[in-house]
Amino acid sequence: MSADTPCTLTLADGTHYDLSSLASAKADYEAKVGETSYKLNVCRGVVSELWHLDDAENVGGFVSRQGGDFSLGRVNSTLYLSPASNEPMLYIQNGSPCPHNSDELASTAIRFICSPSDFHAGTPILVAALPPDDPSRTCHFFFEWSTHVACPTNAKAQLGTSHYVAFGAILFIAFLTWFGGHTIYNRFYLKRRGLDQFPIPKISLPSAPALSFRSDGQSTIPKPGGFWKRRSQRNGYTNIRADDNDEHEGFAGRFSLEEDDEDAEDLTGGGVDARALGGETHAWRGTARGDSQQGHASVGVHQGLVDV
Repeated sequence: MSADTPCTLTLADGTHYDLSSLASAKADYEAKVGETSYKLNVCRGVVSELWHLDDAENVGGFVSRQGGDFSLGRVNSTLYLSPASNEPMLYIQNGSPCPHNSDELASTAIRFICSPSDFHAGTPILVAALPPDDPSRTCHFFFEWSTHVACPTNAKAQLGTSHYVAFGAILFIAFLTWFGGHTIYNRFYLKRRGLDQFPIPKISLPSAPALSFRSDGQSTIPKPGGFWKRRSQRNGYTNIRADDNDEHEGFAGRFSLEEDDEDAEDLTGGGVDARALGGETHAWRGTARGDSQQGHASVGVHQGLVDV
């Protein structure tokens, strides 16, 4: 424990007490028991006018009696820790001689109690006096003093426990307020029910691109510019549509028929001269006729496109 500064006490764990603000230069603190008035000051001499007392500047407290004021003890600025309650205590000793024994001097002990609700300096209360049989002969006094000034400051143990608990409680209350407010708003104003009424964030994951399979069994990822597509045409025919950049599909890739294409015409209708399709078309038709002459079934132009 350390008490280098007057009216202060610092414990080994960092707990600090400071009662210096109780030192009053304007008026003394008064404790009344019936018609008897006890006046005290803290860490300094009393400011009241004294009667028949020597060394008045060093009187820490007194009580008025017949024949003169009675000193409760001399000024002391050293604080001690109460062994029973771990609270700061102040002792003032070497007061006036005791009435029953002139060799014994008066003494006073003041126990300060931490009271956060008492925002003022508080008032001392006499709780015991010895000997108890005759107030005019009492010589030793015990006071209790409840005040917020007696509360410890800079306590390391409390910073590690109670302060964190209080902070967590504040966060929890704030969360409940936010959650409850949003739930009430969603239920009664937006008329939502079920899980929709609670402010629960919704997380949506991006979907993977669909895979398409070519005729050779390999998978491909669709491109923005085009993709393989097969659709059913009129009269049971099937069109094949390919990308313009595909060089491996040959004739079928370059000649794609669309159902909604206004320029497309039926090749079997005779409106288009087959010779206008070029030599590649004649070669393909010749191959088809050759197969027919060898005993295979006759294959038409559009049916050949499907077999390719």
